[in-house]
Amino acid sequence: MTFSLEHSPRWVSNQVVSLDDTSEWAKHLRRVGFREGVEVEVLSGRDPVMVRCQNSCVALRRCMLGCVQVCALQKAQRRMSSAAQ
Repeated sequence: MTFSLEHSPRWVSNQVVSLDDTSEWAKHLRRVGFREGVEVEVLSGRDPVMVRCQNSCVALRRCMLGCVQVCALQKAQRRMSSAAQ
């Protein structure tokens, strides 16, 4: 099941499924590391929102999160991705 990153609860690891390339924000998000398959996590905030993307934290406007489609990572997937790092 996919959903928009703006609807993700805090401290839950998600995997980026797609970016809405018709959005004006997609190019900026790709520039700061958002890509399909990357693990992301909403950390805090209302606007701006702190998001962990790979091993970096970025502050994003809430409206930017709407063009990022994610799915929740299972616990086993999180352990495997942590071990790979």
